[in-house]
Amino acid sequence: MACVLCGDLPTKFWENEHFSIIDASDNNFPCFVRVIAKRHVAEMSLLTQEERTMLWSILNIVEKTMLIELHPDKINYAQFGNMVPHLHWHVIARWKDDTHFPECPWGSKLREVSQEWYVNRQTRMKSFKSALSKALDEANV
Repeated sequence: MACVLCGDLPTKFWENEHFSIIDASDNNFPCFVRVIAKRHVAEMSLLTQEERTMLWSILNIVEKTMLIELHPDKINYAQFGNMVPHLHWHVIARWKDDTHFPECPWGSKLREVSQEWYVNRQTRMKSFKSALSKALDEANV
């Protein structure tokens, strides 16, 4: 079976030689990205030192840009690879009034959100993606 993270992904909005970033947003989490290694490796230790250093720089820039552009209450990171053994990081902006807070994104849904809430976050996400691409390009990662 082919890996769902290998190849060209339709929601990709940034990439460099070693990593790409896709918009993984959904109805519960409208401000959610995945940072994906281009090489098909399952674990962090299988990255080169250069790739690991670059990944940490990318994750740091993603977080800082989320804080500036999205104003979340918290940012969640996750790196599993249980279902897709291809190294990728989930980075999710969280708000105290989102559908799952304070649960993790894979926990129990605690509330519904209004359409206005969702549209507001979607609008912020568009601005975030543009700002993130610019910040990553300027950082030359």
